[in-house]
Amino acid sequence: MSTSVVGKRIPKVDSRDKVLGTAEYAGDIRMKGMLYGKVVRCMEYSHARVKSIDFKEAMKIPGVIKCLGPKDVTKKGYNTTIMKLLVPEEFCEVFGEIAEMFIFNQHVKYQGDAVCGVIAETEEIAERAADKIKIKYEPLPVYMRASESRKKGAFQFTSLKPGNLAGEFDEAVFPDNAYGWPDADTGKMGDDLESECDVVVEGNFYVPKQKQCQMENHAYVALYDNRGKLHCWTSTQMPKPVQVLLAELFELPMSRMRVFQTVVGGGFGVRLGMIAEPHACAMAMAVPGRPVKVEFLREEDWIASETRFPGNYDMKMGFKEDGTPIFVEANFCADKGGYYTHGNGPVFCAAAFVHGMYKWKTMRQKGQSYFTNNVPSGAYRGYGNPQTSFVQEQLVEEACGKLGIDSIEWRKKWHKSIGDETWLKGVTYASDDLDGCIDLAVKDIKWYEKKKKYAKQKGKKRRGLGIAVMNHTSGAWPMLLEHTVCTAKLNEDCTVELMASISDLGTGGHTAMTQMAADTLGWPMEDIHLNSGDSDVCGFDIGAHASRTVYCAGPAIIEACESVKKQLMERAAQILEARVEDLQMDSKKVISVKGNSKKSVDARLISKQGVYNFFDPVSGKQIGIPGQIQGYSSFLANHCSPPMGACISEVEVDTETGEVKVLELVNAHDIGKAIHPPSVEGQLEGGAQQGLGFVTTEDIYYDENGLCLNSDFTDYKMPGPSDMPKAKIILVETAPDPIAPMGAKSCGESALMGPIGSVANAIADAIGIRFYEAPVTPERILKGIKESGKTFE
Repeated sequence: MSTSVVGKRIPKVDSRDKVLGTAEYAGDIRMKGMLYGKVVRCMEYSHARVKSIDFKEAMKIPGVIKCLGPKDVTKKGYNTTIMKLLVPEEFCEVFGEIAEMFIFNQHVKYQGDAVCGVIAETEEIAERAADKIKIKYEPLPVYMRASESRKKGAFQFTSLKPGNLAGEFDEAVFPDNAYGWPDADTGKMGDDLESECDVVVEGNFYVPKQKQCQMENHAYVALYDNRGKLHCWTSTQMPKPVQVLLAELFELPMSRMRVFQTVVGGGFGVRLGMIAEPHACAMAMAVPGRPVKVEFLREEDWIASETRFPGNYDMKMGFKEDGTPIFVEANFCADKGGYYTHGNGPVFCAAAFVHGMYKWKTMRQKGQSYFTNNVPSGAYRGYGNPQTSFVQEQLVEEACGKLGIDSIEWRKKWHKSIGDETWLKGVTYASDDLDGCIDLAVKDIKWYEKKKKYAKQKGKKRRGLGIAVMNHTSGAWPMLLEHTVCTAKLNEDCTVELMASISDLGTGGHTAMTQMAADTLGWPMEDIHLNSGDSDVCGFDIGAHASRTVYCAGPAIIEACESVKKQLMERAAQILEARVEDLQMDSKKVISVKGNSKKSVDARLISKQGVYNFFDPVSGKQIGIPGQIQGYSSFLANHCSPPMGACISEVEVDTETGEVKVLELVNAHDIGKAIHPPSVEGQLEGGAQQGLGFVTTEDIYYDENGLCLNSDFTDYKMPGPSDMPKAKIILVETAPDPIAPMGAKSCGESALMGPIGSVANAIADAIGIRFYEAPVTPERILKGIKESGKTFE
């Protein structure tokens, strides 16, 4: 019987628990003696000094245990991100990370900043007590855009970042503070080559502050036990790094800091690093022996956890008459938010994905981020690449129109391929079938037939088609650490327990890992179990980021299982008095000599005797070979195999109302090999939804005082099921990557980029007006039509 499960459409390992409601999220945790913590946030101001805090009335409420202010918790500064753990210590200067965050802050830098806290017997009591705390503020100047906070004389957010410049490309690594490459023949870059071009296109774009909108609100439970050990239950994407950061913050050895990763109800980057783990832990340390739960309301999640980087993105491109791409020159100036979280990471990545897409003679991109008085900008699925898709793919389309060149054929001719540098200099593509993705998408949506038809359309409603291509990443090597440890323990009954701190954010990562383990061993999948949630049990893993899980953690699973199999075969060789290379093992776990099935031993016997190793009083010998078999891998990825993809969208624009309907979407993804196809398709479908939100409806809005105007699902318009178009997901497996584990490249983040660029291009195709601000709302469409003077009859 065949036990191969890689590539099969099987149920996810956690599907029954989630469908039946038995999966335990952090908010579900109940413990004996549990208390409830409430983080009190500044809601009246987005920039202020705390003058005084009065707890007297709050402490009078029955059931209130403690109120905590800035002086009642550690005064040590920290940063919620894990960037300093991802690079060598000396390289931290390049990222410029600073520890300017505190558990409770006296300098409020955005609406929702944490000021103090309450611990009570119930959530309701904690909420009532929070309302009774009297806090006096001194308002400070409010800066909502980088253009405001970078002005001379602006109030400084921190002395550690003069001029409110949170980050830019460090000149020590990026000459002239830019990422790219010069023209190989002349050494020139950017504008210096403009005179050689026949067509130049450029634009100043705005990209939005999009919210992740994950289903699960942030929730944490912490316990400081009677032996002085701090425990934290969290839905973070990066449990092992969070263990390190919490141990540092509370000055504990790691042996006294334990992190449990609970089931994660969606991440999309919002749980990358820490959120309120420090607050829950600080409250727990104030009441030793009693667990404390801190859970966000939906509004808190919106105003007090990171969003996508918004800002102004300028780009210019130059081309020869025949379409030869000469140069691209760009600058992304981002609104950082109140604190230095993720520094310039997404701004750099926006440039990196320009670097990885097309064969320009020269490319140069700069980037900066400035502090602003809104919630910090950080990680959101795509990490800079969605912003690039909105800008780059529109300008490519505009240029092809001016040149009279088929943009489909232009992309096929000029995208990077095998041997070209990826998003990171020095790392080259090892596989590629973007052409196949383009061809399949074009055929499926009937591109040329519809283009011909829509060229003659009339009326108030106009349809259009748009295409975008993308490159992304599979892990972030060699820029960032990509390290995963796995121990595979062979149980006495010859089943396997995998111990690895691998996160599954609903992506199917645990399913894929179990499939890879099963195929490596050649055993049924039900004989494999992945234990991933406990930092005391599992070795190091950097966490779920950069679409890394299958590509970077998968090899650790494979290597540990290969070690188990090798040890089994070596013991069988001793028992059968044969060479290892002459043995084979079937799916029933029987190991035999090739060509002589009668000369065999059951692997179950080997595993059992390894643990239950008795002395035979008759023969005077040990029964079997002693020692429980365990495989181990400490795997560091030493390559990156980026996926590519093509997306085509069809839209209908109502020129009277400005409404955009996305009618159809085809997203073809160069996956290499889909380990668990349903999970890959699910990622691509969900990513498309977030991409459509970016380009059509989603942005966080603030009033002139920096107070959020749409901090819930009523006022923040995320596309729902009824807003989604007819969608076709095509998994292109014609180019398995020779370096990737089992040929698989990533899919976690890639699905957003294509829909963004393709819908923006489809809108322009429909009405002949290009939009430079996202989202492309009805108001912006009507304004664009009015300013253009166009009429639609």
